[in-house]
Amino acid sequence: MASVLAVLTSGRRSGFTAQLLDRAIAGAAAVDGVHVDLLHAHDFNFGPCVSCFACVRRPQGACVLDDDMGRGGAGALFRAIAGANALLIADPVHNWSPTATARLLIERCYPFLWTGALKGMPAATLSCASNQGMQRLARRELCKWLFGLRTRYVGGLAAHVATFERALAEAGEIGAALARAALEDERARRAWDDPECFEHYVRHAPWDPLECYLENLTDGTLDAQASPMVTARGAFANARARELLEEAQAGLERTLDLYRAGDRVAAARALAEASAYWTNATWLEFLADEVIGTRQPQAYRPLPGRGQHADESP
Repeated sequence: MASVLAVLTSGRRSGFTAQLLDRAIAGAAAVDGVHVDLLHAHDFNFGPCVSCFACVRRPQGACVLDDDMGRGGAGALFRAIAGANALLIADPVHNWSPTATARLLIERCYPFLWTGALKGMPAATLSCASNQGMQRLARRELCKWLFGLRTRYVGGLAAHVATFERALAEAGEIGAALARAALEDERARRAWDDPECFEHYVRHAPWDPLECYLENLTDGTLDAQASPMVTARGAFANARARELLEEAQAGLERTLDLYRAGDRVAAARALAEASAYWTNATWLEFLADEVIGTRQPQAYRPLPGRGQHADESP
């Protein structure tokens, strides 16, 4: 049986957000072959990541912190996420954004980056606001964080209590769609590479990586020559890292050409490859020896078309 993990990150167990989650759970449970587990994040003990990098050095060892997202992968909340076929996060809007609890939950999924265990996992979100709202902004933030984990974003609700009845119906539909995706995941998780992931978010998600990455990689200019790949080249002493910078820069220029031509999908796929070269270059130069003290884990951003990293033999 496929498992949908529904996590409520609100401290109010019967508030508007909880009611939306109940309706989504009902929609999911109505799909044959699907079981829904409801967890309240506030019932679990877990704090912020402490940047010890133990999970990077020993990816299969997971987090070493003694809490419900740690204990070497034995923490109850960590195990629940690892064992699910789909993830649903229901979150109220706080200060025009997702809650600190939702951010904390996703931050502590950091170990999954190094194993790739969540790549392609179906995920959905419910954001519920009152007063001034900003529910759409909150939904985009949650979507962005789930992109970082490389989950497959199935859908998201940006709800305001002023239109709550309509939101309840939409929540049920999202729950059912997520359940159907969970059934597919149970048969075989379709883990994807970065170009596929980037394309999916550009096509189907409320947040896509294209403008954000291009702004970041060009220092807000959309000019390839303003990229740190050019302006900070002298900071790279590692010869292999400098080679990778050249690949990354060429990829960025291709991406910008496609972006200006209006081909967002092709630009997103080119960007995924360029950013992988940039990741490998910066890891080699700044992280491998001085900060983390290990090679990139196999699942994390291998070089395009090679399935390996810059510090590995062909």
